[in-house]
Amino acid sequence: MQNGSVKRHQLWFLLIFFLLGVGGLIYFKTAPYEHSLSALIGIWEGFYEINPNLVDPQFVIYRSGGYDGQFFYFLAKDLFVGGDWDLIVDSYHFRFHRMGLSLFAGAVSHAVGFSNYPLITLLFLLLTFSASVFCLYSLLPESKKWFIVFYLFSPYSLNANLLLVADSLFVSFGIIAFYFFKNKKDLLAVFFFLLMVITRELGVLFLIPIVYKALLEKRGREVLLYSLPGVAFLCLVAYGRIQPPNHLGTNPLGFRDMTDFPLFGFCKSFYDAGSFQFKPKEFPKILFFISFIALSVVSLQSLKESFSNNIPLLIPIFGSLFVILIAEEGYWRSFDNLSRMFTLILPFSLLLEGALKRPFLRLFLGISITLFLFLIIRILWITPTKEFFLSP
Repeated sequence: MQNGSVKRHQLWFLLIFFLLGVGGLIYFKTAPYEHSLSALIGIWEGFYEINPNLVDPQFVIYRSGGYDGQFFYFLAKDLFVGGDWDLIVDSYHFRFHRMGLSLFAGAVSHAVGFSNYPLITLLFLLLTFSASVFCLYSLLPESKKWFIVFYLFSPYSLNANLLLVADSLFVSFGIIAFYFFKNKKDLLAVFFFLLMVITRELGVLFLIPIVYKALLEKRGREVLLYSLPGVAFLCLVAYGRIQPPNHLGTNPLGFRDMTDFPLFGFCKSFYDAGSFQFKPKEFPKILFFISFIALSVVSLQSLKESFSNNIPLLIPIFGSLFVILIAEEGYWRSFDNLSRMFTLILPFSLLLEGALKRPFLRLFLGISITLFLFLIIRILWITPTKEFFLSP
């Protein structure tokens, strides 16, 4: 490291060190479950019982406490093996248009065997994340390249990858797409923006300022190109409405079911049985709340200081902050759910012009490193072993 800059060979060393550490965490996390990577999927017994034909033999099934990785797995399996549209998730319309991870991991798993789905998904997530690390490194100013360590050791991306969910993949695609966009490689940028959009719909917010600026400057080719991912997303949503599965879900969710008035979810999350309670486990939630406030201040300052340069990044950042603002209490009660909401904000806030000098951004980055350490402690010593069985 010289003059505050991380050299590329040093970044390779950091990345290898990080991946070795991730391997150690996975080994420890899966140890109570016969070291089966399928434990990372988070298949709950209830969804296993209503989707018995979609679960591979010898996969870990939890008696309680499954997680969202199971829905990406179920969708992948039904797309490539089932094909009869009989899958049952919690909410079909909430899951279907976020099929990016299921498509990529499912296609490879179909070719080599779905029993390898956990390994294939994990490798795909880590490979794409590693590529995005180098793309973000290239986008950072020379004297600020050492800030890449905050993305590399992002607790939000790491947690999403260990849960085999799509949030980190969505952000990785976005960083790669933005890298090609800044380097005027339009076809590659549009391709990765398309992958981003079909992985999670929030990616559309990156396209709005790009298309708008191209319209103002009468660059018709760019307007058409960068509109394609949004059009493809709308077609995907329309297809999901026209050709729904045989079951719309055990708990079909609407937008209003998942939202509340601004920060009401945060306040309500401290109440149990009508009484206010603050326990040690609530402390990370306070750090998330401070991060939300700090990022809101940074975003408003960046908007005021350099509107034209920062607005392409601020629109998706404000979109993420808005999701946090109106999140219902269930999200605020869950470390896993809440941490995923900050996945996009961390790397793209590093690219805001002048933001790296701001104390509030540095506060957020300091909190992120604290949460990274907490995540490791949580995996190693806090998270209890769950009762499970292996699918026959």
